[in-house]
Order: sequence, then structure tokens, then C-alpha cells
Amino acid sequence: MKVFSQIINWRLHHVFFWLAFFVVWITLRIDDYPDLLPTILAGLLKVLSLAGAVYFTNYVLIPKLLYTKKYFSFFLSFTALVLVTGFLVIKILNLILTPYASRITHWPNATFNSQVYDVYIPLFFMVGAAAGIKFYIDQLRTLHRLQGALRAGAEQELQYLRAQINPHSLFNSLNTIYFLINKENKEARETLMKFSDLLRYQLYDCNTDKIDIEKEIQYLRNFVAIQQLRHDERYNITFDCDENVKNFSIAPLLLITFVENAFKHVSAHEQNEINITLKRKDQILQLTVHNTKENRPAEEPGGIGLANVKRRLELLYPDKYTLDISDNSATFTVTLTLVI
Repeated sequence: MKVFSQIINWRLHHVFFWLAFFVVWITLRIDDYPDLLPTILAGLLKVLSLAGAVYFTNYVLIPKLLYTKKYFSFFLSFTALVLVTGFLVIKILNLILTPYASRITHWPNATFNSQVYDVYIPLFFMVGAAAGIKFYIDQLRTLHRLQGALRAGAEQELQYLRAQINPHSLFNSLNTIYFLINKENKEARETLMKFSDLLRYQLYDCNTDKIDIEKEIQYLRNFVAIQQLRHDERYNITFDCDENVKNFSIAPLLLITFVENAFKHVSAHEQNEINITLKRKDQILQLTVHNTKENRPAEEPGGIGLANVKRRLELLYPDKYTLDISDNSATFTVTLTLVI
């Protein structure tokens, strides 16, 4: 139902356009045909052939040839598409009109000149115009995404600069606290070191477009380890990461929001769960974060943080991710699938 709804929202205007094109064509050409039925069939043939050529050009030839700079191959393929489509239109139209041959005084596309001017040239220019519109719209979308990425980059840099409030003094202070902690209190020392690693990762390592997934995973492990100290035995907290999640880069701090969200909204029952899973299959990375929650109405879990990470995904991984959220009365589950 969700997929059907998306198709309706995105493609309904296409249906209206081709219906309007069909009505206009019938209105203009009805006097050229001997009866209403062959007029309708000829109109359907024109619409379907033109629509097929347009969509094949826009969604196959342009992405696979034009955008990959295979210009000569694109030109040859486009020309071949127009010639083959025009040839099929002429042949099928002849089949449609054959039963009415005795009533036709002027046979459509009977000569080579009429075929060129009535079929091939209109087809070439109409499909070419649609391709030009597609190319222009894609350029506008690319420009919009670029501007959004630049704004997001500027905001991220500003946040980064604001965060660096004398970081060297901060780490010196943490080192001082570390040595002041009793050596026998090993857990406190290890927690402070994990906290120091979290800060160092945010202040230094994340000042880049991409970062090794191994560093991002270690950051998540440190965060989860610190959070586990804050939760007692009523909380079952697991972090499972497949061994093959390695040797690639990812946008920094992209995954932490979903993990933070789980700890922020986890329930406070006798038994509570937070399960974090990272898997990789070929070039697909999948993060699943599941937590129990209270059965009460609330604002959207994650709030601004979840909205921000959705926007980052749109800017950094356009058409390369899916984000599925399952929210019911007892549990909240987020599944992020990312093409890496």
C-alpha cells in the first residue's frame, strides 16, 4: 500500500499529461480517419509509442549513457530508438487501417516524405524535447542538492568551531582527573578514557567528509559502554557487529543519532532491551537499532536529531539509502540500509 501510494503521488501527473495529449490528438486528427474506432486506436498507438520512447530515453539512455559521458553511444542509441519506434508505428498503423481501406481516400504515411514529416521528425523533436526537460530538471535538482550540502557543510563547520573551546586544556584536565582517580578503581579510569576517546573523535577525527567505518564503530562501542554503566541489570543492552563491516568509509557521526535515540527513549520496566546490529552484504550496510519504549503518546522519537540525520542522508546519500521506522506501543525499531 505504501509503494502504491508513492506511485500515485509521483506519477499521477504523468497520466494526466498523456490523457490530455491523447484527447488533443483525437480532436485534431479525427477527420483524417474513416471511423471513430481506428481514430482511437491510432491515437493510442501514437501516445504509447511516444511515451515509451520518452521514458526509455529519460530513464535508460540519459542515466546510462549521457550522464556517463558516452555521448556518441547516446546519440546513436537515441537515433536508433527514433527510427525503430517510427517504423513500428507506421507498420502497426497500416494494420489498424487495413479493414477500412475501401473508405480511405488519403492513406496516412503512404509516401516516404509523409513518413518523414508526419512520423520521424515529430518523434525526434518531441522525444528530444522531453529529454531536454529531463536534463534541465536533473540539473536543477543537482544544484539544489549542492547548495544544500554547502549550507550543511558551513553549519557543520560552525558547530565544529564552536565545539573546540580550548580542547587542549580540556584533554589536559581529563588527564589530570585520570591520574587523580585511585589506581584500584579500574572501571572509573577506563570509563574516563572512553569518554576522552569520544571527545577526541568528535573534535578531531570528524573534521572530514568520510571516515573509516572502523573508527565509527569504535566510537559507537565507547558510547554504548558508557551508557551501560548508567543502566542496571534490568536493561539488556547488546551491540553486534559483523566481522565484514570494515575497509570502507562513511560520513562521520551518521549512525550515532539512532543509537542515542534508543537510550533516550528506552522504557523503564522490569525488563528492557536495546539491541544494536550492524551487518554488511556486498556494498550494502545495514544498521538496526531496536529498543523497548513506554506505551504512551509522545513527540516523534529522536526529535530534532532524527530529522537532522534524515536531512544529512538526503544530502550525502541521495537515492542510496532507505530508512524504515517501526513504532508501536511497546517497541521502536529503526533500520537504515545504506549503499556504501
